[in-house]
Amino acid sequence: MSVSGFWNQRVPELLDEIVEMYRAAGRPLASLTGDALDASFVDTVEAYIADPRTPARFRAVNDVAAEYVLRRRDAPVERVVHLKEGTEGEAINQPDKRKLCAFIVIPGCKNILPMVVLAFGRYGTIPGLGVIFLPEGSDEYPTSWDKLTGPELERAKERSRKWRDERHAEFEWLLLGRSAARDGARSEPGDARVRRASA
Repeated sequence: MSVSGFWNQRVPELLDEIVEMYRAAGRPLASLTGDALDASFVDTVEAYIADPRTPARFRAVNDVAAEYVLRRRDAPVERVVHLKEGTEGEAINQPDKRKLCAFIVIPGCKNILPMVVLAFGRYGTIPGLGVIFLPEGSDEYPTSWDKLTGPELERAKERSRKWRDERHAEFEWLLLGRSAARDGARSEPGDARVRRASA
């Protein structure tokens, strides 16, 4: 998929899905005031950053995004993204906490997509900024196996392969809506990466 295809087709599809699912759940955040919703946004994104692989946590991020979309409001994304040192907001952006780090940025991306955070495993996007992000710390490789030998070395290599394959599958899903299956079949809205966790 091209860059324009991702922003003009894939991201709107994701937004439609999360809003539909959120409405089906009864719009649980509708009673929050604007300030309370902003506070919930920060808390929810920080909880996701701490454990981005847990479906309940990234689904909660998308629930908050859906509420902002329905209110036609921007989320305070500057409070959860990594800002460059020396910028006006960096000093008050709680630099001691992990943030969302943009690793793909579309220069001069101009669109009317919402300023919200969408999260799907260890990858996500902020449509209004034209960025794809990783939570800080989530790109750390498994422990080095330099000093391992025998069965321990083989287990470490297997963990590393699994880690790499999972990352690839998550990124592919975000971009294309495709599973890691070899046939590349499109995922359904009930895919594990977007469905509400039953737990």
